[in-house]
Amino acid sequence: MLRTWFLLTLAYGIGFCIAVPSVVIYVLISEGRIPKDFSAVFGVYLFFYILSLFAMWALSALSQESEFFYRIWSRLSFFKRALLSHGIMILISGVIVALITIKSFSDLFLAIGSLALFTSPVVLGLVIANWLMHATAGLSQFKRKVMVKERPPKTLDFAEYGKWVVVGQDYAIDTIQRVLAANTKLADRGDPRRNSILASFLFVGPTGVGKTETAKALASWLRQDGYDFIRIDANQFATEETVWTLLGSPKGYIGSETPGLLPAAISQNPKQVILIDEIEKADQRLYQAMLQLLDEGYVIERSTGYAYYLSRAIVIFTSNLENKRIAEIMETLSDPIEIDIAVRKILESAVIEFSPYRSFKITPEFLGRIDAVVPFRSLGFEDLVQIAYRELRRLGENVDIDFARALTQKYYPIAKEYGVRYFLKKITEDVLSQ
Repeated sequence: MLRTWFLLTLAYGIGFCIAVPSVVIYVLISEGRIPKDFSAVFGVYLFFYILSLFAMWALSALSQESEFFYRIWSRLSFFKRALLSHGIMILISGVIVALITIKSFSDLFLAIGSLALFTSPVVLGLVIANWLMHATAGLSQFKRKVMVKERPPKTLDFAEYGKWVVVGQDYAIDTIQRVLAANTKLADRGDPRRNSILASFLFVGPTGVGKTETAKALASWLRQDGYDFIRIDANQFATEETVWTLLGSPKGYIGSETPGLLPAAISQNPKQVILIDEIEKADQRLYQAMLQLLDEGYVIERSTGYAYYLSRAIVIFTSNLENKRIAEIMETLSDPIEIDIAVRKILESAVIEFSPYRSFKITPEFLGRIDAVVPFRSLGFEDLVQIAYRELRRLGENVDIDFARALTQKYYPIAKEYGVRYFLKKITEDVLSQ
């Protein structure tokens, strides 16, 4: 509302500045004199300015009461809203003037036409204000793009980028930046503690809150440093045969002539961000291979026995184990040390039973090799509003934040129950089905 007030004030101010010389020219031509008193012009413009502000407020309030009108109003730009409000005020004022001084029906059109002509500079003011609004928004966006493109290839600035990409997970982003900054310095100094991989993380917390998106954001940020991104969905590697596809089949077995997907990718570029999604669903062989990677910093290609080293790699695991309990911790605790201790204790005691013959447990050895367990919190209502607004703009919808807030209110229960992905799917269906 503050932006609307400012732009409307600017538009009427510009209109008044244009109207004054127009009145001077008109009086000079028609009466041969230069007017010195412009209080009447100022009074008319002030009157219409106040009425237009009231109209904008009234139409906005009406949109909150009617869903049909809200869908129309929320899709209008500032220029169209202001023009509509100004037009309504001219019609109402014209009717009032005509009723007071009416002699014939044509007086109504004459009154409306006269008011429209007299205040027509406001339309130009609205055009200029609307142009300035888009120009400054475009400049801000241009600066952001330039800043992202021209940032030096350092992991120290990931926090700024990560918080821009991922909504509502500042704690997680700050934790990642802190570990990356420290480990990068150790690796640059040749510290023997960083002879394996550059960093390792375990992302935990509720499903659909940004764990995978954070990993993608980190990979995107590091692409300027020459990093590639490997995503491994652990549920696709839940058997011995599928793990061989990933790591390579032992010599003499079928498929041993084909290198494993992971060693093949590493051989092309050892600088990798490796994401293992839902590690608890992986076969035990993959789990053991990842332990070796965390401990020694290499992966063995089974068919050749060759070791592929990843001294500058970043490995990220995600897990949905005990996600509700972890979400509760994030809501009740604020101290980073207390959060870390509480989350690790929960994970150490967590066991998931897939069948009587297969279960998964995060071992102390695994947690001991992880640089940081990164808990993600549940997203709040305003976080979801921002996410919905971004998605609507990405779809090309010309909507404002209030429209996104209304849709979020409608589908908020779905977001809390099923996560952001399904929430965005329902919003997309709602908007595109209209």
